[in-house]
Amino acid sequence: MALPTESLLTESLRPTLVCDVSVPLSSLAPGSRATITDVDASTPEGHRLLELGFLPETEIRVVRRAPLRDPIAFYLRGGQICLRRSEAALIRVITTDAESAA
Repeated sequence: MALPTESLLTESLRPTLVCDVSVPLSSLAPGSRATITDVDASTPEGHRLLELGFLPETEIRVVRRAPLRDPIAFYLRGGQICLRRSEAALIRVITTDAESAA
C-alpha cells in the first residue's frame, strides 16, 4: 500500500470539519481524549506513524507522560504505545473531552 507524501487531510475534506481547531497531539495533558485529524506524512517518521495505526478519525487517549515530559504514552486501537514529543507533534487532533461531557 502506497502512503501519501503529503498531509492526509486534503483541502477537499477541510469543509466537512465543524471548525479547524486541531492541535498537536504532543500538547495534550494526561487523561485527555481526542480524535486524530491529520498526520504529517512528509517524513519517514510520519509514514511509520501511519503504519502503526495513527490514522485520521482514530480515537486516542493520553495515558501518561514521563517525568521529563518525554516520552508520552497513548492508548489507541486497543493497545498502548509511547511516542517521543517530536513524533507526537506530527499528529494533529481535535479534543473530544468537551463533547463526551455533554
